Order: sequence, then structure tokens, then C-alpha cells
Amino acid sequence: MAEQLAAFRPVHPRAASVRTLAVQATSRPFPGFARVTLRSTGDGFEDDFEYLGFDHWFRLFLTAPDGTLDLPMGGAEGWYSRLLDIEESHRPVVRNYTIRDARRVGEAWELDVDFVIHRDTTTGEVDGRAARWALDARPGDRVGMLDQGRIFNVEGHTGPLLVVADESGLPGIEGIARSLAGAPCDYVLEVPDAADRRELSGADPVWTVRVAGEDAGEGVLEHLRSRVITPDTRLYVVGEASFVLAARSLALNSGVPKDNVQFCAYWRVGRRAKRN
Repeated sequence: MAEQLAAFRPVHPRAASVRTLAVQATSRPFPGFARVTLRSTGDGFEDDFEYLGFDHWFRLFLTAPDGTLDLPMGGAEGWYSRLLDIEESHRPVVRNYTIRDARRVGEAWELDVDFVIHRDTTTGEVDGRAARWALDARPGDRVGMLDQGRIFNVEGHTGPLLVVADESGLPGIEGIARSLAGAPCDYVLEVPDAADRRELSGADPVWTVRVAGEDAGEGVLEHLRSRVITPDTRLYVVGEASFVLAARSLALNSGVPKDNVQFCAYWRVGRRAKRN
């Protein structure tokens, strides 16, 4: 789960159960990302699922260390208790991810999910169970999914919008930009590699590229310190925990009310991203 959330009004799915999806395709659209396209398998997902756009997120269930996929089948209520009832050696790995995009293909749903590929600075090895899975995934591999709805919600807000994120938030930010359909919104985004930058639908983001040895989000924070953030701004900030809290403090010190700041810590230095 996200490590820290602000008070907000999330949009919940109308129905949600643990369902099985299959890998349809994989690709490497950017150096720091692996993309896995998941396809529904006809076990009721098509009846439950409604794509909410924006930063629509879900719980991803990956195979247990012994290679089995024993899922806590059933509705959203009680899923964690059912998970703990599964013998530890068979218990699936659970991570939280954002749907970058979704579409109907015939009766089925296809979901694009992007995984940030972090590497250990000493060994160069891929860091994180989900990232390693994404790089090794092959068509036909099975996973579990539990829909959780979306966090981003600016219903009723008429002032400026400011969206801030590091690389872990980019898949959700792409969904937000697409869903806003060109509505006014400023984006300040950071990536560890200039080649990870990408076009955002209807937007002209400010990009910062992390310098070797620099803390996550430092380039974004430097930019935020240099700009005027008016009290009527609605801020949405996601990424590394320390950076997220620093960005929130900058907004509050600029007079933005607490209720106008939505924030979510996706990862923490030393504990790689559990959600993208």
C-alpha cells in the first residue's frame, strides 16, 4: 500500500474481486521502464471492471517464491485475511501498481502496466521483485488483480492544478494527463535518465533529470522553490517519501490549505517502489 496518504476523496470501483489476468505482451518503451500488457481471462473480470482513468490503481498478485499462484479469491472485503490464510510458502507476492492505459479488445480488457526498473548502485542488478518479474514475464504468464479505483480527484476545484512526481508516478501521471484531456494543469516531473521523458497528452511538462548522487526529487523541489504557488492551487504530488513531504511543506508554506494538497508516498530510499 502507499506509505502515506493525504485526506482526499478517492473514487472507488463499483465492484471489485480478486481476478486472474494473463500477460499478453511485454516491451521496453523507455530505458528505465518495462511495460507489461495484461489481458482479462473471462473469469468475471469483464463484468466487474470499469476503467476510471486518471491514476487508476490496483493490487497485483505475483507468483509465490515456490512458483505457484494461489490467489485469495473473492471480493475486496476480507482479501487480506484470505491472503494470510494461504500457507506462507504458497502466498503470492502483492504489490500496488497504476494502470497506464486500458482498452476493450472485443469482450476482453487489456491493461498496460509500466514497471520502474531500479538497479542496485553497487551491483547493477535489478532491484525489486515486481521489476524482475516484469523483465522476465512471457505471454501466458498468470497474475492476480484486485481493483482499487483512483486517488486523483479534483472534483469541484476551479483554481490552478499542479501535478508533481518522480519516475515512480509517471504511469499514473500519463493517465491523469490523458483524462484531463487538455484541461489546464501544470506538471513538474523528474526522471533519472533523460531518455525516460515522454510526451504527455495535452500538456507541456517541466522535466528535471536527476544528477548522479542527487536525492530523488531534488530537481523538482528546486524548481518549486523558484516558482510562485498561489493559495488557490490544488497540488497532487507522488513519489519518494522524503521528496513528497518536502513538496507538501513548500505548498503549505505558500499558503495552500491542507485540504488542497493530495499526496502519496510510493517508495522510500532504501525500500524500492512497491507501486508505479
